[in-house]
Amino acid sequence: MDRNCTLCPVNCGADREKGSGACGGGKRARVAKYGLHPYEEPCISCGAGSGTVFFSGCALRCAFCQNAEISRAAVGKEYDAAGLARIFRELEEAGAANINLVTAAHYVPQLVEAFGIYRPKIPVVYNTHAYEKLETLRALDRYVDVYLPDLKYRSPKISQRYTGKADYFDVAFPAVRFMAARAPSFEGERMVTGCIVRHLVLPLCTDDSVAVVRAFASLGSEAYFSLMGQYTPCGDIGKFPELQRRITPREYKKVLAAVRECGLERVFLQDISSANEAYVPDFSGDSDTLF
Repeated sequence: MDRNCTLCPVNCGADREKGSGACGGGKRARVAKYGLHPYEEPCISCGAGSGTVFFSGCALRCAFCQNAEISRAAVGKEYDAAGLARIFRELEEAGAANINLVTAAHYVPQLVEAFGIYRPKIPVVYNTHAYEKLETLRALDRYVDVYLPDLKYRSPKISQRYTGKADYFDVAFPAVRFMAARAPSFEGERMVTGCIVRHLVLPLCTDDSVAVVRAFASLGSEAYFSLMGQYTPCGDIGKFPELQRRITPREYKKVLAAVRECGLERVFLQDISSANEAYVPDFSGDSDTLF
């Protein structure tokens, strides 16, 4: 990684000893904020909440990203491996149901080192956009208990329009297949191993969403599917008039019908009333909590 970074499919070749890569990541992991998150899927945010660590930077950079202020900027604080290990301990001692690593692909080497210092006694959740190399996932796999990947797009035209990366599905689907192989298990209501594949329905993209549902169904895995209706106009969407509104009940119901037609039974559904800024984490620094 350090002098010719090829951790992710962008393959930017950055010297991260001296600067940052296309993802915005440098030598040390940069954490925008961490804390207890009550609004993930119920089996992830059970009890006191999910011990969520939001990393700054991102290799995918969707135009509509609700966390755009951290995915595009070097915000937050840098931590070495020992510092990350302290965060894990702090969240665990606060009663977190798990350690939830959000958009951490560009810091896999630092995470491996941190887990060598301290291995949490609660499940580790890897929360990713899925634009990942398989070899990078395999490097962290022994430390991950629950995978929480997005499967964002099926159409190369749509992924090119919103991310500049027409190869999203070609890269992400093998990554999701790898993660979806993790067999689910529970302790009470808490998922302790497994995979939940998320999909966010976007305005005017229901045909693509239906294609995503069918692609997931083709895996025939034990993974859960989370159909999300929370799209809220955010990020850099000035050039995309279709993204400047929330989805309609009709759009969500169309994709839900595809979920039912495919016979998916392990499903989380989200009311479109979740499309509310109140559910977007506060990264301003004005508060010590996420919400």
